[in-house]
Amino acid sequence: MKQTVKVCGQTDPEIIKLCIEQGARLIGFIINYPKSPRSISIEQLKSLTKNIPNNIKKVAVMVNPSIEEVKEISNYCNVIQLHGDETEEFIQQIKKETDLEVIKVIKVNNKEDLQKNKQFISADIFLYDTPSMGQSGEAFDFDLLKNLKNKNFFLAGKISKDNVKSALRYTYNIDVNSSLETERGIKDPQKIKEFFNQIKSYEN
Repeated sequence: MKQTVKVCGQTDPEIIKLCIEQGARLIGFIINYPKSPRSISIEQLKSLTKNIPNNIKKVAVMVNPSIEEVKEISNYCNVIQLHGDETEEFIQQIKKETDLEVIKVIKVNNKEDLQKNKQFISADIFLYDTPSMGQSGEAFDFDLLKNLKNKNFFLAGKISKDNVKSALRYTYNIDVNSSLETERGIKDPQKIKEFFNQIKSYEN
């Protein structure tokens, strides 16, 4: 089965082009989040998305956005990834007022956290991440996913060419970001190629 790879934290049009050429099917942008070295403005988003082909999903990654911000990014993206304390009611509002697909992030510390997705029935898909969302260098503990029947979720948390084979045992939807960088916020073309070559080697 073909893997679906989302490369997040995009800031450079040449890197976006390379990721798409290598096989990325979703391109992620971190919007208005100053804590991240990969954060961009709406104006930058507008510029970076204009040459992305229609068959590639453009994902706005946001933390506790207002509905006005969500509506604004819907002009440039077709998916929103919610990383904060957003509620089921807010997701319903997004669905009602925009055409965006919704990825809801669940920060997983233990197996009980995997049950939190039941609170967000309107989300299109979930993304399971480490509590620190990769900022501490902590990798996802794949053992937590062992008994999950549903494999339709994205997985993030320091996924790299060295551990992606283990990640693919649990889901075909992979979110990758900092492992493709030489320094925080700067993606490395060679690391991108190596990662996608590794992924392709597992395809049936």
